[in-house]
Amino acid sequence: MNKILKFVLAACFVIALGSCEKWLDVNENPNVPTTAELDKLLPFSEVYMAASMSQGNFIGNNLSSYVHQLVSREVQNYGMDAQANNPFNSWNYMYRYVLTDFDAIIAQAKPDGNMIYAGIAQTLKAYTFSVMVDLWGDVPYSEFNVEGVNAPKLDNSKDIYNNLIALLEEAKANLEDATAANLLKPGSDDFFYAGNAEKWIRLNNTLKLRLLLQSRKAKSDITGWQSKLDALITDNKFIASGEDFQFMYNAVNSPADERHPAYSAEYNGGQVTYYISPFFYEIMAGSTLNVTDNPFSGISDPRIPYYFYNQLTGEEDAENFHEYRNGNFMSIFFASNSSNSASANDASLTKVGLYLCGGAYEDGKGTTITQFRQGNGVAPHKMITYAALKFMLAELALAGETSGDAKVLLSEGITEAVKHVNSVAAKQTGVPTISAADITAFVDAVLAKYDAADAAGKLRIVMTQKWIHNVLNPIDSYNDYRRTGYPTLFDPQKTQDPGSGVNPTVTDRSPARVPLQNFASYPRSLYYPTSSETTLNPNVKQKTNLSTPFVFWDK
Repeated sequence: MNKILKFVLAACFVIALGSCEKWLDVNENPNVPTTAELDKLLPFSEVYMAASMSQGNFIGNNLSSYVHQLVSREVQNYGMDAQANNPFNSWNYMYRYVLTDFDAIIAQAKPDGNMIYAGIAQTLKAYTFSVMVDLWGDVPYSEFNVEGVNAPKLDNSKDIYNNLIALLEEAKANLEDATAANLLKPGSDDFFYAGNAEKWIRLNNTLKLRLLLQSRKAKSDITGWQSKLDALITDNKFIASGEDFQFMYNAVNSPADERHPAYSAEYNGGQVTYYISPFFYEIMAGSTLNVTDNPFSGISDPRIPYYFYNQLTGEEDAENFHEYRNGNFMSIFFASNSSNSASANDASLTKVGLYLCGGAYEDGKGTTITQFRQGNGVAPHKMITYAALKFMLAELALAGETSGDAKVLLSEGITEAVKHVNSVAAKQTGVPTISAADITAFVDAVLAKYDAADAAGKLRIVMTQKWIHNVLNPIDSYNDYRRTGYPTLFDPQKTQDPGSGVNPTVTDRSPARVPLQNFASYPRSLYYPTSSETTLNPNVKQKTNLSTPFVFWDK
């Protein structure tokens, strides 16, 4: 049995024990704890936090279609309604398991002086709540997990952000506590940094930077915004190369499946779940069919074989009628109004590949996916990588908030993003990595586009490269789009056949013109889950118009 399953099962066991009433202490037994131990609570909460933001039955699935990385038949045309299962599952996991456990760690660690545990839990609590604010706006905060409060009120999103920044500052002080180093601290029970306080401090600073970046257009709502940013930039102690804030899934599949959830869904030899947006593919391929103003026109991204796996070869036709085929790449369009999008093409459609989920590397052989015969499921759920940090700093420089060199930061961001692909490729046998020469050539080509762009175009290039890197981390891409307007998302009026999807490979089964529905208004936040909140909590009123901003920083 591997270490993740050991920790999670042990945590479940002691949590169950902790719910039992203790009668007059007569049955007290030091070998049977009545409260969960810190080294059981921490891994349990980290696993559930990663799951709540990842793929599978959680927010990562459907939100990816909102940022046009994937296309989802279930939420076509921004159709994630109040009854949608994925947002409910994420909300439920975060409140019921993740945040409750972080509070328990803090409450148990502080009295005994175990400040490393407390600082880690506070840091992760701040991150989790910030994600909830970014997605839903006002959420229960001050009355969350308060004994006797069964209908917690919603707190204003700007007030929560201010509290989270203060929480990060308290967490950092706890992580820096010199006496705590000699007391109980995590090791292998911490799946992110194995209890390394210095790495956690650097992550803490990076998360604080993320909140300040996110709120930069509403800085008057954040107490001391400018001084806090200036202090962080001057200190310059952010996550370093190799310190990515990510949850690495592994190849274990029994007794529990610990492979990347997208791999488990997509490589089981069954129905296709993840339809890759043709728009996303064309941006990376440098095509101008469905994005006539592609900022990377003529540049083929060397990461393509690691992102997408084609089941077809040039000599094969698809099984049935289909919508979009570009060489061997095949998928469906967002907001399709064509019956072809519903055709059964499970053995023909392009799959999410090695980098996205630990799937197959595109070697051009066109092998149909059979149950778990390709890839191994070893890939991370990214939250904040070193590459993403560089893009964050580039945005701040372009916005005039820092004196950093945006071009240098962009170059470093792209380079690190490609190296991150190589780090995942190295976890599979027989897969080549992208050469240093190819990385340099690609970076130089993008920088040439950057040099030729105006100020808005430069920001678009930075944010689009960040979007490409953050594939299957749609939360930050969703935030970035609402904050900056970039990347420019799929627009049917910017295709070579305006108003329609353009299919470059025309056959009897695949017409050149794909009719699309009129796009719905872009949702600026998510509905509150109906089954758990608006129905049961009288303090939570459902939103009526998602095209209106609900998050304080969305200006």
